[in-house]
Amino acid sequence: MKFPDLKQHAAMLLVGLLYGTNYSIVKIITPEYILPFGLIVVRVAIATACFWLMGLAVKESIHWRTDWLRIVLCAFFGVGINMLFFFKGVSLTTAINGSIIMTLTPVMVFVTSLVLLKEKVTLLKVLGLAVGFLGAFLIIYRPGTELSLGNWKGDVLILLNALSYGVYLVLVKPLMARYRPITVAKWIFFFGFFLVLPVGWSEFTEIHWQTLPAKVYLSMAFVIIGVTVIVYALNIWALKKVNPSTVGVYIYVQPVFATLIASTFFGEILTIRHLFAALLVFAGVWLVVKKN
Repeated sequence: MKFPDLKQHAAMLLVGLLYGTNYSIVKIITPEYILPFGLIVVRVAIATACFWLMGLAVKESIHWRTDWLRIVLCAFFGVGINMLFFFKGVSLTTAINGSIIMTLTPVMVFVTSLVLLKEKVTLLKVLGLAVGFLGAFLIIYRPGTELSLGNWKGDVLILLNALSYGVYLVLVKPLMARYRPITVAKWIFFFGFFLVLPVGWSEFTEIHWQTLPAKVYLSMAFVIIGVTVIVYALNIWALKKVNPSTVGVYIYVQPVFATLIASTFFGEILTIRHLFAALLVFAGVWLVVKKN
């Protein structure tokens, strides 16, 4: 790993930490206080406003004649399909099913990169994806628990969500060669907002703002600022220097951080199996990012 790349890898680790924490935080909000699609409308609306406010400091225009379709597709796959399918899928299937299916995202990213970007296939990358998947699977899977308990429709939605995020990471990569990260983010979320608004409007109108406790507002702030604004900005920024499959493989660190957070602050038990699985995850990431 070259020294200048360390900032990008540190950023992707931070993304994994934020996403891993999100699994515990989001349960505070939904579905008890705010329904999933209503939360998505709030999340995307505020994130869009944040990106546009930050964008005021950057005077940069999009070449709409050549890039409009790619930006709209990034909004469709990276915001619309990604968020809506994930939340709906989780509500229909079990957490175990959804978590295991989500670990297919790095594979989806790698395959999409091969097709759209002609990314080079190496033995280390394939081995790293396999080792990382094994580690993530060991963290998530609970022996003796039936995987078939979830609704198959939910499983399909989670799978489509994983595929959509993989497509998004590949589609957004060429934009980073031409524009600054904040310019790309503000337009992707601008179009993404109009994609999620019709779907989530009904649940949004059911939110009783005056009765929400302080913990819900604090949790929403974390989800919107930390897991949306910061995560999307860091991922887009990292894509300026590394390929999509490298960004994708860092998804494997999410269950590692999720387990550590849950065991430290929410009373869940950390076992030797978790620690061994975490070593496999980071070994897999190292194999994928290794230059030669």
